[in-house]
Amino acid sequence: MPKKQENTSNWTIEYTLSALKELKKLPKDVRRRIYNKIDESLLKNPYAGEPLEGRLEGFFKFRVGDYRVIYELKKERIVILILRVAHRKDTYRFPL
Repeated sequence: MPKKQENTSNWTIEYTLSALKELKKLPKDVRRRIYNKIDESLLKNPYAGEPLEGRLEGFFKFRVGDYRVIYELKKERIVILILRVAHRKDTYRFPL
């Protein structure tokens, strides 16, 4: 079960276990910056990220410095599901 983070907006953030593992591997200051950016930007506007194309169509990317957050909007549940957090050079090397 993904971890949940509530906010005052209608949207809820959920992290997959793999995204949480990736975040845990990052330096503490980078991890804090990513969490803050997600809270400040994505919760206010879930469409703040850029829509992806090709085999990743339906997903969004959100830039935080040299890192990318890949997420999906689950509109029926009003959930932003964080799927991947990685350095930009490694971000798109994963199966969905």
